[in-house]
Amino acid sequence: MSAKIDFGPRENSSRQIAADNGIEILDEGGRLPADAAERLQNSTRGVLYVPDRGVPIHEDSFARIIKTMAQTEPTHLDPHIPVATELGLPKYEPLAYWCPGKTATSRGLLSRLWNRNFRLDSTAFAPDEDNSTALIETTPEEQVHYFATNFPVLCPQPIQVSPVVSNSCNLKCIMCPYHSPDIRPKHTTGFFDEKSQMSWETMMRIAEECGERKIGLKVGNIEEPLLHPRMIDFVREARKRGVPSFHITSNGLPLDEARLNELYDAGLTSLYISVDAARHDTYKRVRGASLDKVQANIRMAVRIRDERNVPCTVRTSFVKNKGVSLEEVDEFRERWVAEADGVILYNLAEYEDGNSHFDEVNEFVQERMKSAQGRWPCLNPFQEIYVLPDSRVYYCCETVSKLAFETLPSNGDYERQSLTDIWIGESFTKLRKDLILNQLSDWSACIDCGIWMAHAMKVTEADDRITTQNMITEIVDRKK
Repeated sequence: MSAKIDFGPRENSSRQIAADNGIEILDEGGRLPADAAERLQNSTRGVLYVPDRGVPIHEDSFARIIKTMAQTEPTHLDPHIPVATELGLPKYEPLAYWCPGKTATSRGLLSRLWNRNFRLDSTAFAPDEDNSTALIETTPEEQVHYFATNFPVLCPQPIQVSPVVSNSCNLKCIMCPYHSPDIRPKHTTGFFDEKSQMSWETMMRIAEECGERKIGLKVGNIEEPLLHPRMIDFVREARKRGVPSFHITSNGLPLDEARLNELYDAGLTSLYISVDAARHDTYKRVRGASLDKVQANIRMAVRIRDERNVPCTVRTSFVKNKGVSLEEVDEFRERWVAEADGVILYNLAEYEDGNSHFDEVNEFVQERMKSAQGRWPCLNPFQEIYVLPDSRVYYCCETVSKLAFETLPSNGDYERQSLTDIWIGESFTKLRKDLILNQLSDWSACIDCGIWMAHAMKVTEADDRITTQNMITEIVDRKK
């Protein structure tokens, strides 16, 4: 038996009476299995409320809901992937609420439903999540259902887009897999043979789409972005169109007072300057240039930022290369925590054929691996997109790092597709499914990569600083 219940103008809000025992089903969008009322006939009195989140309730989830109905405590369905959800996987609002002993006309419940339908405040509905049990356990099939097949409903666009604006750099750092004179002869593709740069038309498309959808931009991957002649224009046009944040990673050498003022005028919100040394001999050996010049440019960036009161974070970074002493790392940390907003110390041991390897797995990550019973899905393909100068699209920094060593299948073609079409398309959906199931044979960049561990972070605070550590980085920020 079913009947309409008048909670307002939402035509798909419906009430079903499962049986004489008083089970009531409020399924706004018809997201429960078709035989839900029949299967709930032997359950205890209460209300099962399914707000329309746009996602069908998986069969295994519904079976779990039925099993919990014998309990007297309120519950809500909140599907998780072990560890990955804790580390930042996009998260659903509760997909269903079980309120034992209630009816839809209970005074408090009716009031909260009224709020839910008219004020669009899902937190107003009982049970209060703080006072109900979350059903977070999921089978692999449920994980694929919620976080691959239906992921576009949860997260219809990337959180961040990383345009690779060229394949050129003004330095030849010894550890760089792209431009190092020692590593370059080992390249097996022609990606770096000829200079290429992203067209202004492509940059403007990215600015328009990311501005409209409020997606942040991050530039500076395999290239020195400030070598692109339209870089400052890109920042300006992106920010003008609504891009909420714009980050640049640079080696700092192309900076001067005029360019810094232009970048700040354009709306740059974050600037990381790669240094990799605290001493002149190390900088010369690693980067082949003048430490005095880059340090002067960092100090100038901070000074102009402060004088103009511009909301832009300025950090420095240091890749811990072989042969660099811990004393020099400490010197770098102390110098730039004091003079800039913070430092980023990269623990990347080395690149071998484009794969990222780490010397050790720290204890914090080991604890998470035990909880996940092994490898958890890397979060990058659930968060970001990389766009190359030729409009090929990839899913993480590791795929970009392999451009010199392997021709990987592209996840999309930005010349023919929008970012959002690529994001919700077949390739990304298959990738997320395979990561969830740990079936990586079709994704060679993932098989030997350790970056999936880097999302596990540990934060500690001291009197003057906050330190965030993961497998790749140690980020030390000066407290404001």
